[in-house]
Amino acid sequence: IAKVGLSCALTPQPKPNFHRNHDQQQWIRLPHVDAAHTQLGRRQILNGGAAAASLFIPQQQASAKTPLSTNEQSRTVVSIDEHPAIPVWPTWAGGRVVPVSLTEYGRLSDPYLLLAHHKHWFDPRDPLRKPFQKFGQITGLPYIDVEGFSMHPHRGFDILTYILDGSDGFRHRDSLGETTCTYRGGTAQWMRCGSGVLHEEFWETKQDRRTDIELFQIWINLPKTQKMDKPAILYVGKDTDHSWLEEETEGGEVRVRDVGATLNKAINSDSNVKSRPTINIQHATFQPGAKWKVHVPHKQSALLYVRRGIAAFPNTLSTITALQTATFAADGDFIDVWNVSKQNDLDVLLLTGDPLQESIAMGGPIVMNTSKEIQDAYQQLSEGNFLDRDTVLQQHALNRPK
Repeated sequence: IAKVGLSCALTPQPKPNFHRNHDQQQWIRLPHVDAAHTQLGRRQILNGGAAAASLFIPQQQASAKTPLSTNEQSRTVVSIDEHPAIPVWPTWAGGRVVPVSLTEYGRLSDPYLLLAHHKHWFDPRDPLRKPFQKFGQITGLPYIDVEGFSMHPHRGFDILTYILDGSDGFRHRDSLGETTCTYRGGTAQWMRCGSGVLHEEFWETKQDRRTDIELFQIWINLPKTQKMDKPAILYVGKDTDHSWLEEETEGGEVRVRDVGATLNKAINSDSNVKSRPTINIQHATFQPGAKWKVHVPHKQSALLYVRRGIAAFPNTLSTITALQTATFAADGDFIDVWNVSKQNDLDVLLLTGDPLQESIAMGGPIVMNTSKEIQDAYQQLSEGNFLDRDTVLQQHALNRPK
């Protein structure tokens, strides 16, 4: 494992050996996955589904004959989209997740695949929780009997889980040998799934008080040359060796936490982890009426998500509100964001990066370039050698896209 300066609650446990099928099943029984079938989503995988899904998304290749803008004008908004808040526990008290699938935007959001905005709370005095847990155990419905996500696989991309300030924690365990770790508000975990990892994630709960958790989880694609990188984990932010890179702009009216720059610095300082194509993730909070002008090279994709408040852009009459996204054309080198409210703060997440412009094949939590690679991954899960790196690399070399 590649890890940097983590200070969090660790519970020592025996380090499991994941390179044999019987050892995997001693820790947690994997679902039988038949690669000959299709139509399996992430929810089904987490619940022990028995078929594999493959979504093949050809990406537009940039034409050398189509010049991109190199001026300093503000980029125009291509679309503003609203995303549903899906009720999760406790549904009757505002628990929800907002999943934003980013592959539909093509180059406008490449290399980002998914943005999920979670907000939950758990109270030991909740009279409905135990009956619902029992119901989940009997019916086998996911996310009801447990507070979180049971063991599931990933391959072929990076995952950033960013716990917002003031939140309680997220409890993590994985096949890389990580003992149970709870990382809390103001900290982010970055995981390179690479050639394959299994992990589980659970919300922090307490027997003596209510816990509140809010986080962003972002899936970021890797180029085909790095999809078989060695898996690794890093932690950045509060209580780590890599404090947040932050600044106040516009006379202190806008505070920007540069999540991406902090992460890139941590990755580049670790000799065990390969650097990746450029990504920038910025979490900005605005005072009432504040304006923010941020440099985003025209060659990069750009997408803005509003966590709270109302934002506007100088070159459009539209506004964007909480749980909505705005995507931007590649027609300038700056993005201007205004907080139109004179009374309330604005809180946004800006995702930018260099597009990979490669075909994407998604099979639930496996992201590769071809459907055959997805089928291979689920066949390896079924046969118990998904984590056998030597076997996986040999098979990938034989089937690698030319």
